[in-house]
Amino acid sequence: MTTSLFFNKKRNYVFLFPMTLRFLSSALAALLLPGTLHAAPVFLENVSESGGWYDCNKKTKWTWGTKPHPTNPLNPPVSARPTKWLYLPYDQNICWAAAASNVLQWWQDTRSDLKSTTPNGKSATYDVMPQVAQLAIYQTISTNWTNSGGSVEQAYNWWVNGGMLDTTAYPSLSTTTAPGGYWKELGLTVPQSSSGGAVDNPLFSAYSFWEGDTRSGVYQKLTNSINNNWGTTLTVGEEGRGHAITMWGYDTDKDGNLIIYLTDSDDYAVEMFRQKVVVNNYTDEYGSSHCDIYLTSLDGENDVYSYNYEEAGLSGIRLGEIQSFTAPLGDLRIPEPGAGILFLCGSFLALSRRRRAGR
Repeated sequence: MTTSLFFNKKRNYVFLFPMTLRFLSSALAALLLPGTLHAAPVFLENVSESGGWYDCNKKTKWTWGTKPHPTNPLNPPVSARPTKWLYLPYDQNICWAAAASNVLQWWQDTRSDLKSTTPNGKSATYDVMPQVAQLAIYQTISTNWTNSGGSVEQAYNWWVNGGMLDTTAYPSLSTTTAPGGYWKELGLTVPQSSSGGAVDNPLFSAYSFWEGDTRSGVYQKLTNSINNNWGTTLTVGEEGRGHAITMWGYDTDKDGNLIIYLTDSDDYAVEMFRQKVVVNNYTDEYGSSHCDIYLTSLDGENDVYSYNYEEAGLSGIRLGEIQSFTAPLGDLRIPEPGAGILFLCGSFLALSRRRRAGR
């Protein structure tokens, strides 16, 4: 589904200074660190390679292995999964809930006005099985929604405002009768669509990539969402649809290719990984233009996606859509890494001047 990009000018102004620090620190690192070939990664607020991100995994997408039979070692081994695994709802079709939960938890981490009654942080089963369904937000959604395909937009609206959106504008086979609405006092209401299509709103935006897109345009859509500190999810699949993942940041390699940092509920791991964005623009034999967008693993790193695309000479997965959670961030911040780098650089320059003055 194609929607127009909601652009909140006030938010862009609010985050102008922190983003400046972030980009300055990247530029200074490129200048000062020996052997640096490209700028340092850019992440969402409070996120780094070592923390601040989330990777909520489905319970049905984890390989537990086996352990010896508890009473008779001669009997066949049994599953190593904890008993509480059985009491979690089946969730093989709600990747959209996992991706949205990652973003919502990251966002709630910035909110000092979080109510004690709002599900937050680790799930009730985290201590016995930290590999799956790690977030209280995800367990709340998976318990209250049916195990079917849906959309991150529906999850965002239910969590913040309550209720379901029109499924013509925001498709969802998954349904709920639970109220939701943990942040309705913020007034981030999604207007009713008069045309059956998605509408501009203060809570989220989405963009479906199409044949008229270019490499620079695709790169700009992806980086702008992170630069604006919007929680970002992507729709991917063999044909660019069917699965939702979370994007946390980006980088570029020495050849100018965009590298994005992701987590995935279905990758049998709790980790953030990188993918290169490959854009293939071409004209077919009938004169029609095409823009195919692929995510593929970097050389020397584990293959996460394995669809084979002979036309592009790579294996990976197709990218079809980007969604941005545009609700205002709260006031809880980890100090910008750029501020520390600028302080060190300022100290270094001051020390150099003192040394020169003392000669």
